[in-house]
Formats: sequence, C-alpha cells, structure tokens
Amino acid sequence: MRYRTLLMVTAISCASLLVGCVSARLAGAASPCGKKCGKCSEKSAEKPCCSDTSKWAKFGRPMKLAASKTICADEILADKGKFDGKVVRVCGKVESVCVRKGCWIRIGAEDAKETLFVKFTCPVGGRLVPMAAAGKRVIAEGTLKLAEISEADARHYKEDAGASPEEIAKIIGPQKMIQLNAPSAIIEGVTAPTT
Repeated sequence: MRYRTLLMVTAISCASLLVGCVSARLAGAASPCGKKCGKCSEKSAEKPCCSDTSKWAKFGRPMKLAASKTICADEILADKGKFDGKVVRVCGKVESVCVRKGCWIRIGAEDAKETLFVKFTCPVGGRLVPMAAAGKRVIAEGTLKLAEISEADARHYKEDAGASPEEIAKIIGPQKMIQLNAPSAIIEGVTAPTT
C-alpha cells in the first residue's frame, strides 16, 4: 500500500511539473533577452540571453539597450550586412581573449567560422578581461562595423591571441573583420578588475 501511495505521489508531482513547464512555454514566458523560452529551450544553459545576468562581470561602457533587444551572435553573423552601422546587443560565447592586457575579446556562436571582434580601451596597468573569460557566456553591446584592417593590425591581433609565428606569417594583405565599436560587455563566471 505504501509503495502504491509513493508511486502515485511521484506521478502526480511529475505531471504537475510538466504541466507548469508547458504552460510557461505556451504563455510565451520571456527570457532576459525577450526571446520566448521556446527559442532557448533545450540549450538554455548555452544561451546567455536565457540567463540571469545580474551577477555577471561588467567591462567597458554601461549598456544602454534593453535586454529584450539582445540578438544571438549566430543571427548577426548569418546576415552581418543587415546590422552594419547599427547599435546591437549580442549574446554568444567568448572565443578568445587578448593574452597581453585583456583589451579585446572575440565572440562566436555555435558552428560559426567568423567571430565578432570587441575592442575595449587598453588598460593603463594590469589587465581588463581575464583569460578565464574564454569559453564563457557573454553579452556585448556596441556599433557593428564591417571593416577591413591592415596586415600589420591583423598580425598584431593574431600575436595578441597567442598565435605561433607560423600562423602570424600566413596573414597577407588587408583582412576583413566584424567589429563591435564603443563596446560594453558582461561576462558570466569571471571577476572584473576593481577601479
């Protein structure tokens, strides 16, 4: 008898939980970025726009756009011309960090071969973004610009990324870059430097 009661209570609890989740999805419960839960669904742990960002470390200028304006990096990288010259708030993953001073990061998306280059003002002393930010979730804001940088600048950034001399030597001529200018960013799981 106790076994049946325990089994029935467990079944009712699971059913209630399932009904609550389905109801929230049908009601269009919004994540912090304004996207419906269905958009983030199964991979919500990987989508910064579906997270509580109140404790994330802040870098650069203060953010101005509402969380509801956040666009996933894969959407921007898929149609970058549409966003050229516009102020955007983008979520993604930190692919790499400047090894010297932490003055820039690259933001990527799932299966993306390109990244968004986010350059902050270089700190006078110490580092800005810690190396531990690589692989962490990020939301950044700034003006998107499709740019062409010189071979020297491209080599400099590659060197700052910790690339080998052989990799750096492969850079020949001007290079295309997707930049986020006048940026601000928040990154999960790291500590911002104290000022």
